[in-house]
Amino acid sequence: MTFTLDVKEQLLRISTSRRCCRETEFLAFLRMCGNVSIAAGGTPGLLATTGSAGIARRYFKLVKEVWELHAEILMRDSRHFKKNRLYTLRIPPQESVRQVLALLAKIPDGNPWNAGQDVGRVTNLSDVFAGECCLRSYLRGAFLGGGFVSDPNRAYHLELVCQDIYQAHFLSALGAEYGLNLKISERKSRFLVYCKGAEQICDFLNVIGAHGALLDMENVRVIKDTANNINRVINCDTANTDKAVDAAQRQVLAINKLAAAGKLKDLSRPLRETAALRLENPELPLAELKELFDKPISKTGLYHRLQKLEKLAAALSE
Repeated sequence: MTFTLDVKEQLLRISTSRRCCRETEFLAFLRMCGNVSIAAGGTPGLLATTGSAGIARRYFKLVKEVWELHAEILMRDSRHFKKNRLYTLRIPPQESVRQVLALLAKIPDGNPWNAGQDVGRVTNLSDVFAGECCLRSYLRGAFLGGGFVSDPNRAYHLELVCQDIYQAHFLSALGAEYGLNLKISERKSRFLVYCKGAEQICDFLNVIGAHGALLDMENVRVIKDTANNINRVINCDTANTDKAVDAAQRQVLAINKLAAAGKLKDLSRPLRETAALRLENPELPLAELKELFDKPISKTGLYHRLQKLEKLAAALSE
């Protein structure tokens, strides 16, 4: 099971007796993957297609209980994925469908069933939703209708595939109510509302009630962050070791150059001692090399002595 399907399975286990939340969730689902059909006499019907039998059953039950609509579920194989099946919730043309369309018309997102609205215009949300719980229900229905979230072991990406720009703007505005930065992009005549980053995705999952998936993602996030921190420390240590080895090699070459030129005897006693200990211990880092001196010396002091030896060796070539 993919991570997306796991999230949707968790959302299907969420139930509520509040009519407003059930209505709002279905409206969002319908806006993501639904269409209106009009009979010859002008009576409206509805169609909504999903790849999940569980989602189709959820809304089949909802429309019967909430609006007492006649409905059926049609099943067919997907053209693009032979092993997958598509489930269409069909609500045949009937007068009661107008109740659903009337509720859709209250959503200020400029949807095609509510012509004349401005793109992305969101009025006072209290005029649209009965309560804060309905905002969460709307986002939950939107995810069930067109949501995708990548496996957190691979990447951090969540998106909602919308049929039109109006729904995309509305979802982005709703996300902002919870501090979510939901961006919009276009892909093949569809509009994506998406966010990247573990923190934003976790916040979204928390809003829609997918708490189990949120915990799974947080566990993966902690493991990945720990692994990344370990890698950074290892890389840093490796880089420091490489730098120390390179510096030690330069110092040994400089001291050998001074010795070949017969210049070591002219050096001060501290520099001669430093040169001798470095030649005897070419692999030691400064922190360990300084412990070999008869008189205490700091790491900085030792660094300056070795730097002095390198400068004297470089002067021989001038």
